[in-house]
Amino acid sequence: MGVELATEAIDSLGKVLVIDDDMTNSVIVADILRGYGYETRYVASGADGVGMAGKWNPDVILLDLLMPVMDGYETCARIRELNNSPRPSVIVVSAKYDKGSIVKALSSGADDFITKPVNEAELVERIRAQRRISGFYTDMEQDTKNLEKIVEITGAISSTLDPNEVLKIVVSKVAEAMGAMRCSLVLIVSPQEAYVLASHDNPEVRDLRIDLNRYPEIKEAIASKKVFTLDNMASNPIMDPVKESVTKLKDMSVLIAPIVFDDEVLGTVFLRARRKNGFSSKEKDFCRIVANTAFHAIRNARLFEKILIEKERLREMAIKDYLTALYNHNFFYTRLEEEFERAVRYELPLALIMMDIDDFKRINDTYGHRVGDNVLKDMAAMIKMAGRKTDIVARYGGEEFAVILPHTAIEGGSEEAERLRSLIEGHTYAGLLKDKITVSLGVAAYPAPGIMNAGDLVTRADNALYSAKRAGKNLVVVCDGKEDK
Repeated sequence: MGVELATEAIDSLGKVLVIDDDMTNSVIVADILRGYGYETRYVASGADGVGMAGKWNPDVILLDLLMPVMDGYETCARIRELNNSPRPSVIVVSAKYDKGSIVKALSSGADDFITKPVNEAELVERIRAQRRISGFYTDMEQDTKNLEKIVEITGAISSTLDPNEVLKIVVSKVAEAMGAMRCSLVLIVSPQEAYVLASHDNPEVRDLRIDLNRYPEIKEAIASKKVFTLDNMASNPIMDPVKESVTKLKDMSVLIAPIVFDDEVLGTVFLRARRKNGFSSKEKDFCRIVANTAFHAIRNARLFEKILIEKERLREMAIKDYLTALYNHNFFYTRLEEEFERAVRYELPLALIMMDIDDFKRINDTYGHRVGDNVLKDMAAMIKMAGRKTDIVARYGGEEFAVILPHTAIEGGSEEAERLRSLIEGHTYAGLLKDKITVSLGVAAYPAPGIMNAGDLVTRADNALYSAKRAGKNLVVVCDGKEDK
């Protein structure tokens, strides 16, 4: 086997593999093509040619038909079985020029046919023609892949309206398509400040603040409002202001696709990848389309998030008391019904505390309703903080509060009521001078004779509350199912 490895030119027009058992002819052809700027290699047998085609992945193969052991027809067929990407063009170069040989060569996978002796000008133009055809098909293949990836990205982000999930999908899919070491979505908030919303190489990154003065490449993209690429970050003059921080990024290329709306750069798709020859125009177009897709997806997702927040706000307004932020009277009954049904079904205890502020009218008359409102808010917060997470606290109405105690028997309800009474009595309220605030409390619990539903439980606790009022106030009265005590 004879192989010549030519020095690769920086401006190489492509790689050409010559497969011919006539070494003199191979050397002549290789020398001619190097003179035109092609990188060449040659081998003397079909088997070696198949091996070299698999390892070196040439752009064009010049193939002789008449070779020992493995002829050109079989060699061509074997090369096509490699399924190289991009697909190399095979030009048969042979002294056999009868129609049968030409047809057989083309049916074996050849793209063109030249007869020996080779005319230099014809050979070069045939190779150029095949390179143009290959370039066309390569572009089509890349366009198809990009389209498939864009469809995949849009389909994935359409499957969720969670903004954070949308961001993660975009960066991971783009990084996969581009072979990037880092793909991030960056939100621009000012000429000097931005936030990394998501980064595929670190899923924990979210709303990370960055100083744009440390990212001159992003500032370039913002200024131009166009896709910006930069090769070999470590030695590029644009990165001189931050040279010390990019010394390890040798041979690293960067691509920034701005997300533009209404002539304003709202953010960028930021990519870093090790690229010998930078990013292709197809890759730039792909990232530009993804940037536009990302904007609309993020906007729709965030709009949906705002709608959910607003719906939740309206729901809270429907079930909570505006002044105290406790559950309101209607929702209290909804939750009490649910807890009572659960207690009956699973034979669990359920206690209810009803409490009312003593002489609250005097507070309003003496200090005004604004101070009275502050007392209600302070007391609501105190009751809420004092209870368990499972307890349900509501403003029953006016100055009356209710506490539902799941999994709590009458004894536990009584102890909790006394604890609340003592806590409220010992608290100092803003705006009051010497007056103390006290409450009267009634406690009832299920199971107990005569308590058949949630309404019965409220009635028994309410009756106990008013027994406490009649007994002198600032008291806890417990209903045992027969009488208050």
